[in-house]
Amino acid sequence: MLKFYLEKLLGLSISLLSFLRSNIMTLYAFLKRHITSWSKLGILVFVLLFVLYYPLGAFMTNSIDTDTSYEAPLTQNRSATVSSAAYLIKREINDKIWTPNLPFFFPASILDNMPSFQTGLISGINTVITAMSQRVPVEDNSQLTHAAELLNYPPTIWMFSPQNKLIPAPSSNSQYRRGRKRLLKYNDSLSRGETIFMKRPEDLKYILTKIQQNLLKSMNILESQIRENSDNIFDTRADDIFYYQQGKLYSYYMMLKALGSDYKDIIVAHDTYQPWTKLLKTLEDASHLSPLIIRNGSLDSSFAPNHLAVIGLYTDRAVLSLLQLTQNLSKLPQ
Repeated sequence: MLKFYLEKLLGLSISLLSFLRSNIMTLYAFLKRHITSWSKLGILVFVLLFVLYYPLGAFMTNSIDTDTSYEAPLTQNRSATVSSAAYLIKREINDKIWTPNLPFFFPASILDNMPSFQTGLISGINTVITAMSQRVPVEDNSQLTHAAELLNYPPTIWMFSPQNKLIPAPSSNSQYRRGRKRLLKYNDSLSRGETIFMKRPEDLKYILTKIQQNLLKSMNILESQIRENSDNIFDTRADDIFYYQQGKLYSYYMMLKALGSDYKDIIVAHDTYQPWTKLLKTLEDASHLSPLIIRNGSLDSSFAPNHLAVIGLYTDRAVLSLLQLTQNLSKLPQ
């Protein structure tokens, strides 16, 4: 399978380069006949910049990764949830390019779907880590609290403060890396028995409630965009909102899958296994949505889809599953 895709990619690359070479040479021949040498040079640089540098660079950078196969290692006295958060941060910050803060001279700065997805992903992780930090006793939660603060940093900072463009500021990348280090230190302290991980039903219920509240806010945003712009043929914000929400739902899937390992005994004891599985399936299905073009079509249209309504449906189903889970966790164990 990998060989098949590599051959396809190689063939596409050769065809693209052949097409560009043919058309650039044709354009160059035209310029040589009709325009002065300095003008030809300037126009050629312009063409190469906007026909080759930006589109090709953005194409090579673009990567919306919704792989759900990762399983956090089940190491004794460590949190699988914290491990999953550290993995996702490393993947998006170190293994890929963090695109939401790229300035104009990076070709990937013209992307909008990948930045929206990455921003939503970090937002989802931060919701869970913040909720976890609020359940750990004050004397034990310094690493988690600092991690949550760092992950709450604006995703679009590259080098300068948004308030004053002349004042240098830490980049989003560097802050998220520092947050990841805090998470790893917390897990290390758990393994040494220096801190505790709260594994009571009320702790899991609190985390799920925070996720539910966050998704309800997302529902309001989706509904507002549909209500105000579904009659607009060219809704330029629809794709940004869709991929931001998908990034959030994907991160919740990965984090909740790990939470299922951390709180396995509680989930089974409180008869929540079935709604938990249903919740994970809903989030996984939402993560794998991959429409070619995002549309915010009229809800009564026979031809134009509304992808915001689709991902809103998955969000609503997740909220209902979370509500059932929190209600079950409020009952005495079976």
